[in-house]
Amino acid sequence: MSTSLTSYLNVANLPALSDADMLSALEERSSENPSSGGGITFLSFSGKTGKYSLGREKDEVDPDDLFVIEPQSIIEGWVCWKGNKPVERLEWSLYQRKEQAVAEADLKDNGPYRTNMGEGWSPLLGFGVLSTDGKNENIKFTVTSKSGRNAVEDIVEEIKARMRAGDPSMPLIGFDAETFVAQEQKNYKPKFVIDAWVTREAFASYLNGDLDLDELAAGDIPKKKKSRKK
Repeated sequence: MSTSLTSYLNVANLPALSDADMLSALEERSSENPSSGGGITFLSFSGKTGKYSLGREKDEVDPDDLFVIEPQSIIEGWVCWKGNKPVERLEWSLYQRKEQAVAEADLKDNGPYRTNMGEGWSPLLGFGVLSTDGKNENIKFTVTSKSGRNAVEDIVEEIKARMRAGDPSMPLIGFDAETFVAQEQKNYKPKFVIDAWVTREAFASYLNGDLDLDELAAGDIPKKKKSRKK
């Protein structure tokens, strides 16, 4: 099995980035205005029920299931909503925002919009994750709600802080939800429960079968294979 993490998370078209490069891109984004197919399984979240739906079969995700976020897979963009459906979607890798990002002023006008129904363009944030259930499933999670974007922003900030400190910066997470009240109605927002922080090297070893999930979560160091004597 390949140790290339980008091959699992569909970011193989991106340049190889060090933690320093990724941190620089994350820092640059924060200093500015934040605003398928291809083998990807989409994960969606309902703010009305607090449930996650995975893939076309809309399988439920257990909060105890663990996934690893690849920081290089963080994306941002825009979604245009009309009639409770997305009519146009633009997204790009955080690490290619200089070349691909679209400013709000340059978005296509798909109106008229019923603004009281939440129609129009909404910012998008998300990331790719890899399941740890043995399937090595390539999963993409995106949100456009303010509460959902805030949840993604929070974990991005934690990733940045750990990169600055030189600590393991790939979070091993469970997908959960928490309630909040808006306009006197009960709603739900995503909650990412961090089980552990792992290194890129350790995660590659896990993918190769050199570490099991418990060892990965415990922060074990991958053992280097001894070279054979000739």
